[in-house]
Amino acid sequence: MEKLHIDDNAIIELVSATHNPDGTDFDINVALSVAETILNFETATDGEAMEGKLKELGLNYKNVPLKIRQLCLEIPSEQLSTIDGHLTTICLLSTLSAYSWEAKLVLMLIAFSINYGKLNIISRLGYKKGLTKQLTFVTQTTNPTSTSYKQNPFNDSIKHALDLTRCIVELKQSTSYSLTQSVISAMPIASYWIGRSVVTNATYCPGLLTAGVKFQNEQDVITTKIKGILATCCPALEEKREEESYQALQHALLNNSSTNVEVLKLILNVNDDNKDVYFRRSERREKTKLKFFRLRRMLLLLITSGHDISEERIWVLNSFYSAASLEMLWIPIVDDHVAWTNEQFEKVVLKMRFLSMDDPRKQIAQRFIRFVNENLSSTFHIGKEPVIISLNKQGKIIHSNAMHMMLIWDPRNIEGQSMRIQERDNIIPFIEKEMKERTQGIDDSLMTNIDELISHLACEVNDKINAWSRDILNKIQKLKSTSSMYTSEREITLWQKEKAWSLGLLVGNIDDIIKSWIIQENYIFLYGGNDAKWVREFTSKVIEVSSKTHSNIQLAYVGKNEVIRASIIKENTGRILTSPYHVWWFWTRLQSSFLSRINYLNATSPGGDECNDEIARGFKNLLAYESESATIKGWALLSKGQKVIVSGYGAKMLRVVNEYQNWTKNMAPESFGQEFKDYYQMLSSSSFNSHPYCALEYPNTLEETIENEKCPECSYHMQKFITFTCNHGDI
Repeated sequence: MEKLHIDDNAIIELVSATHNPDGTDFDINVALSVAETILNFETATDGEAMEGKLKELGLNYKNVPLKIRQLCLEIPSEQLSTIDGHLTTICLLSTLSAYSWEAKLVLMLIAFSINYGKLNIISRLGYKKGLTKQLTFVTQTTNPTSTSYKQNPFNDSIKHALDLTRCIVELKQSTSYSLTQSVISAMPIASYWIGRSVVTNATYCPGLLTAGVKFQNEQDVITTKIKGILATCCPALEEKREEESYQALQHALLNNSSTNVEVLKLILNVNDDNKDVYFRRSERREKTKLKFFRLRRMLLLLITSGHDISEERIWVLNSFYSAASLEMLWIPIVDDHVAWTNEQFEKVVLKMRFLSMDDPRKQIAQRFIRFVNENLSSTFHIGKEPVIISLNKQGKIIHSNAMHMMLIWDPRNIEGQSMRIQERDNIIPFIEKEMKERTQGIDDSLMTNIDELISHLACEVNDKINAWSRDILNKIQKLKSTSSMYTSEREITLWQKEKAWSLGLLVGNIDDIIKSWIIQENYIFLYGGNDAKWVREFTSKVIEVSSKTHSNIQLAYVGKNEVIRASIIKENTGRILTSPYHVWWFWTRLQSSFLSRINYLNATSPGGDECNDEIARGFKNLLAYESESATIKGWALLSKGQKVIVSGYGAKMLRVVNEYQNWTKNMAPESFGQEFKDYYQMLSSSSFNSHPYCALEYPNTLEETIENEKCPECSYHMQKFITFTCNHGDI
């Protein structure tokens, strides 16, 4: 019995010596598909069906390529049973020296499969005199109708040979993946053992006889060898597939070459957009097909570190989602560095009005987590605040973090809902009045139907105006449906409209009463701080100044200190933001406004100094006053309506109101703001040599790192510290 345990190194050396590719090529994928179809043992049970398949695939013997016809004759030669299988395999590979490794494998299998397909037909239908002469060689050893038939005597080794060939072909046909050395070194040995499998099986193939002990032993060895090589190649194939899927996802998200649905299929590991995918909306569990997203012109992806998102932020996002015409999907990033509990996940889902996944750990592909880590590191980090990725209809990222836009501006500002035709009263009476004045000199006896003509003209003009308005509205709606408003460019446009630091820009639509004060052009003090004594003294003095000067001054505490907030409510000494939610929203929105403004300045004037920008400086001052690291007892900002008059830290602002008698003599109530500012600026800086500490915090997700920063009070360069914080996933 032939020994199959040949030294692998010797095999590699021999096979490599036969390898001399010259670029000869053919359609490998088609040939492999044919071989797989014919050798599909589970379905190839009907002779007529097999014969039909051969004809359907255009594989009648006369039409196949010359090299395959040659192999079809060589492989099942009757002398194979008496010749050394090892030597035969080397000779077979020598005849294929001009082909690439993967082409050798496919050629051997396609030649074997064609013979097998023909023999399968013969063995099932019986030999018929009308068959082509090229088939007669298969009957020379035995009569298939009189043998003991075994359906698949070579099932395992050929099946594994097909699997290995398929794997190597897919590995080699990649432009974005470099083969590992282990796979490259496996090519010669894989060619040998697949060739050996073909040769060995061809020896017993002519009669499809029941395999003997020798055949079975050889099959076992060959199968084991092929499976071992396959085990080496499979991990590389999986790695290659994942790399190509990642490249496809990256290309889709960074280029206009796909759709939202195609991007979601890559993110969620879904191959069929008609497949039911489970999503959640609050407590409702919905079975939604991915093609649902084709109907949406906008898609926002809320990216969080695990289920780490605060109730306040969910509250704001829910409000925004209800007002905006878009779809938003929550995608929590879960990896080994993120804590996760199903109970906490369920609690978060129940608070959300927008879509979330049923089981994100199973549904989110690892390639998307990799994409976020590698491409969105400037805006998102594990453990940091959530971001919102904005996609256009083609699935391209048009804003890497639209969260700031959502917190700063109302949806009507962002989506351009102000682009509309102004409503007007019925224009017909106006036209009739105008025309009657123009025709009042006409004698009624000469033209008795003048009123009728005027009415007809008025209606005709009105119809034309209405038709024109409808046409403009349709164009606006078309523009909205095809445009993506949540873009970096749109954010820049919104900032370009903001020309000055204003109270409206600061408070937005957070508090309706403050908004009414702004509309009424009242004097408004916004103030904050953590020192209760300073707050009491400041508020009492402002109330006194208001009564003494007859100025309409309003007070609103916007600080974060809950004890002081409770005290103000109890003593009724001013207004506070309605709830802790509104306090959080005020300061989160303020920070978003500041960071967004900095990014806008960097985008429009790279290298510029934001210290010269009035709006950025205004945000920066308030953030520095209220920082937890600062030692400022209090701070205050004075405005008249929208216009911010002055802002400053507590000691200096308190001194101004304490000394109000020095600057309010003979003052008209309407000049209160200017007099306050003049006196504030007049105070000698020498009186405030000892400034409290100011602190300004920047997140590391700022698109450009700030290297130098000046104090908002003394203009000295501030010291730079690096702080690491953790909220332990609390919400």
